[in-house]
Amino acid sequence: MKLSLRKANALQNAIQEQIKTIEMTVSVSINEFQEINPTLTKARDTLIINDARRKSLLQVLYTIRAQIGNANDAVGVSQRLSQSAYIDKRLAQLKTLTDSTVSEVEVVLMGKLDKIRNRPADSRHSLYGSQDEVHTGVLTTEQVSTFKAEVAALKKDKQNLNDQVLELNVRTEIDLDQTSIDVLTSETLL
Repeated sequence: MKLSLRKANALQNAIQEQIKTIEMTVSVSINEFQEINPTLTKARDTLIINDARRKSLLQVLYTIRAQIGNANDAVGVSQRLSQSAYIDKRLAQLKTLTDSTVSEVEVVLMGKLDKIRNRPADSRHSLYGSQDEVHTGVLTTEQVSTFKAEVAALKKDKQNLNDQVLELNVRTEIDLDQTSIDVLTSETLL
C-alpha cells in the first residue's frame, strides 16, 4: 500500500492518538463478593493484550517514521526544512535591527553634546547626571532599509520553500508493508 508523505504523517498522528487511548490498568480492586482468581486473570489478560497492541502500533509508527525520514532525505525535504529553519532564525535576528532607532545626524549629536558640555556646572541636570548623555541608534536609515529588504527576501524564500515541501509531501510516497497494514487495519486506522 502506497501513502503520500502527507498522509503518512497524518497516520503517524493517528497512531500516537490510538496508543494514548489504550488503557494500561496495572492494579485492580476486588471486593468481598468477587472471586480473586477470575478477576485477576481477566485484568492480567487485558493488560497483556493492551500492551501487545501498544507494542505493535509503536513498531508500525517507527517503521513509518523511518520510511518518511528516508524519503524526506531522498527527495530533498530535509535540506529544505533545514534551510527554512535557518530563515526563521535569521528573521528573528533581523527583527532587532529592523526595529531599531536610526542614528541621529552627526550635526544634531554634536549640538546636543556641546549643549551638555557648555551648561553651567551648578545646573539641575548636571547635579543628578540625568542628562549627561545623548542616546542614539547606531544604524543609518539606509542600513535599516537594507535589513528590511533582506527580511522581505527571506520571507519570499521561506514561502517558496514551504510550497516546495508541500508539493514533495503530496508527490512522494512510501510503501507500507503487510504487517503494518494488518496492524493498522485491526486498529481501524486504515
